[in-house]
Amino acid sequence: MYEDEKTQQNLYAFKPQLEKMSKKGVALVVFLLLVMGFGMYALYIQIVDGHIVTGMRDNVVWGLYIVNFIFFIGISYAGALISGILHLLRVPWRTPIIRMAEMITVISTMIGPAYILLCIGRLDRLPNLILFGRIQSPIIWDVIAISTYLSGSIIFLYLAMIRDLAILRDNPVKTARWRNPIYRFMAVRYKDSTKQKELLNVSTDLLSIVIIPLAILVHSVLAWIFGMTLRPGWHSTIFAPYFVIAAVYSGTGVLIMVMWVFRKVYHLESHITKIHFNYLGIIMIVLGAMYGYFTFSEYLTSWYGSIKWDMEVLFRLFNPSEYWHLFVFAVFIGVLVPIIIVTVPKFRNINSIAFAACIAVLALWVKRYLIIIPTLETPMLPIHDLRPEYVHYSATWVEWALTFAGIALFILLFYLFSKFIPIIPVVRSGEEKDYSRLRKIVFEKQMKKVIRQRKKSDVVVTGIIILLMIASTPRVIAQEEGPVQTVLKLEYFHIDSVQNLKATLRAKIDGRYMPLPGMEIGCKVLQGKTETPLGTNTTNDKGIATFAIPDEIIASGGDKGFYSFEASFSGKDNYDKALARTTMKPLRMEMSFFQKEGEKMVNLKAFEPGKNNEWIPVENLDVQFYVPRTFSLLKVGQAAITNGSASLEFPTSIPGNQLGYLTLVAKVEENDNYGNVEVSGTINWGKPLPPTKIIKRGLGDTDAPLWMVYTLIVLLSLVWFHYMYVIFTVFRIRHLGKT
Repeated sequence: MYEDEKTQQNLYAFKPQLEKMSKKGVALVVFLLLVMGFGMYALYIQIVDGHIVTGMRDNVVWGLYIVNFIFFIGISYAGALISGILHLLRVPWRTPIIRMAEMITVISTMIGPAYILLCIGRLDRLPNLILFGRIQSPIIWDVIAISTYLSGSIIFLYLAMIRDLAILRDNPVKTARWRNPIYRFMAVRYKDSTKQKELLNVSTDLLSIVIIPLAILVHSVLAWIFGMTLRPGWHSTIFAPYFVIAAVYSGTGVLIMVMWVFRKVYHLESHITKIHFNYLGIIMIVLGAMYGYFTFSEYLTSWYGSIKWDMEVLFRLFNPSEYWHLFVFAVFIGVLVPIIIVTVPKFRNINSIAFAACIAVLALWVKRYLIIIPTLETPMLPIHDLRPEYVHYSATWVEWALTFAGIALFILLFYLFSKFIPIIPVVRSGEEKDYSRLRKIVFEKQMKKVIRQRKKSDVVVTGIIILLMIASTPRVIAQEEGPVQTVLKLEYFHIDSVQNLKATLRAKIDGRYMPLPGMEIGCKVLQGKTETPLGTNTTNDKGIATFAIPDEIIASGGDKGFYSFEASFSGKDNYDKALARTTMKPLRMEMSFFQKEGEKMVNLKAFEPGKNNEWIPVENLDVQFYVPRTFSLLKVGQAAITNGSASLEFPTSIPGNQLGYLTLVAKVEENDNYGNVEVSGTINWGKPLPPTKIIKRGLGDTDAPLWMVYTLIVLLSLVWFHYMYVIFTVFRIRHLGKT
C-alpha cells in the first residue's frame, strides 16, 4: 500500500504505543482485572444465593442493572450518530475523534445487554427468547434491534480500520508478533488501488446512511418498552425522542472524556486540539438544551394533569427527604453547568469542557436511576408488606460491584483496543491541522472586530443600566416607606345544604392586586351589638380563607331575617390591615323534574324566611341553569322566579354519560340579599354517549396487526440486505488485492 510522508510520520509516532506497554499501563490492566474479578465474585454470590443479595424486590424489580443497561446502550448511540454524521458531511476535523466514537459504540453495545442477563433470575430460560419469542413483543424487538445494531457497528468500525490494518500489515510490529498474521488477514489484501478505494468509500458511506436511522430506531424501541407500559412516570408519548436526545447527550460527554484521557496518556496534543473540544462542547450544550426542554415538557405535562398516580411519582421526586437532591443534580446541574462552562469564554478550556462532560454523564446516569426507581417504588396497588426494603430500593454491594465491573471492562477493552490498532487513524490523520490553522486565523479576525464593537457598546450599556437604576430607585424607596395596601372581600355561599363564607385577601403590588397566602383572617357574626366569633383561618395559595356557618346561627332568626358577617385582617409585616362585611338572607331552593306533553321541564321553587320562622315564596329573582362539563359550566338557560316558582324547558341535545345521566345546577349569583346560592340534581335526560369500543392493543395480543409485523420484517430485511452487500464488497476488495 502506498504511504505518503504524512502517513509515515503518523505510523512512526503511533507504532511504539502498539509495541510496548508502560508500567502504568500494566498497573492499570491489573487494577481493572481486580475490579472485574471482584465483580465476578459478586456474580457468583448472586447465582448461588439468588436475587435476595440484591436490593430488587417484588415492587422494585429493576435496579442498577437496568439503569446501567440503558446508560451503556445510550452512550453507544452517540458514537454511531457522531461518527456517521461527521463522515457523511466530510467534516475536516473529524479524523482524530471518529475512531474513538466508533469504539464507544461497539464496546458499549457489547457491555450494555450483559446487564439484562444479570437482572433475570433464570439464565437457563434465555434460549426461550429465540425458541418461543413472539415478534409482537417489545422485548423481542429490543433483542433484534440491539443485535442488528451491534452487527452494523462492528462492520462500520472494521471498514474504517481497513486502511490502517493494511499499513500495519506492510510494517509488521516487532513485539507480540502474533498480531501480524491477524493484521494480514483483516487487511483483506487492501492496496489502496483506485477500484478498492472506490468500493471501500461506497461501502462506508452506505453503512453510515444505514447506521444513523438504525441508532435512532434502536433507542426508540428501548423507550417504547417503558412508554407502552401503563405505569405513571413511564407512559408518555415523548419517551422515544426524550431517550434519543438524552442518549446522544451522555454519549457526547463520554466521547469528550475519552478524548481528554487519550490526549493525556498518549500525548496527542498535536492531533486532538482545543478546536475538537470546542466543537464537541457546542454539540453537547445544544443537546443539553434539548434534553432540558424535553425534561421540562415531560414533568410540566404530568404536573398540570394532576392525575393521582402521576402526582405520587412527582411527590417522590420533589420530596427533599427522598429524591429531590438527585432530581436537582440530574435536571438542573447536569444541564446548566455544561452550558455555562462552554458558553462563557472565561471558563472555556480543554480541562473545563472535560469537567463539564463528566458532570453531564454523571447527571444522565442519575436521570436513568430516577426514571427506574421512584416509578417502581410507587405501585398502583397498595403495598401490604411494609418492610423498608420492600418499600424503598437500596442497591447492595453486589449490584455496585457488578456496576463497577462493567465500567472496568469498558475501560479495559478501550485500552487493549488502543494497543492493537492506533487510537487515531494513521491514514489522513493530519487533515484537521490545516483546518485548525484556518479557523484560528478567522477566529482572530472576528475577535478583533468584536472587541472594537464591544468597546463602543459597553459605554452605551453602562449608561442604560445607570439610568434604569436611577429611575427604579424612587419606586423602591416609595415601596419601603409605607405599608402595602390590602383589600379584603367577603362572600356568602350556599351550595345545596352547606353554608359558608369565603374571605379573599389581596394586596396591591406594583399596581396589581395579588393574592396573599399564609395570612390569618378572623370572622364573626354581628347581631345588633352582639358579636359572635366564627374563629380564624389561614389563607391558601389563592388568598382565600373559608368559614363554615353553624346551624345555630341560622336558627337564631337574625335581624328581621338578615344576617351580618364581618371578616378582618389585622395586618402583618408590611401589609396594611383590612376589613370586609356582608349581609345576607337565607334562601332555600328545591329542584324537581317532570315531563309535560313530551317536553322535559325543570321546576324550581325558592323560599325565604318570614315571620314566625315560616318560609314564604320569593318574588322577582333571576336564576341561571348550568350543566357541568369537563373544564367549566355549560349554561343551558335562565328563568325568573315569580311567586316562589320558575320553570325551564330542558334541551334534549346535551350529551350525558353512557346511560344519559347528567347533573343540572341552578345558581343565584352575587345577589344583594341572598349572596350565592346553588342547588343541583341528577336526571337521565342527556343524550347517551355511544358505547365504548374495546380495541385490543396489537402490541400484546396473540394476533398482532399484520402491518406491524410486515413493517418490522421489511425494515430488518433492508438493513441486513445492506449488511450483506457490504460484506460482499469486502470480499470483492480482497479478490481485487490478488492482482
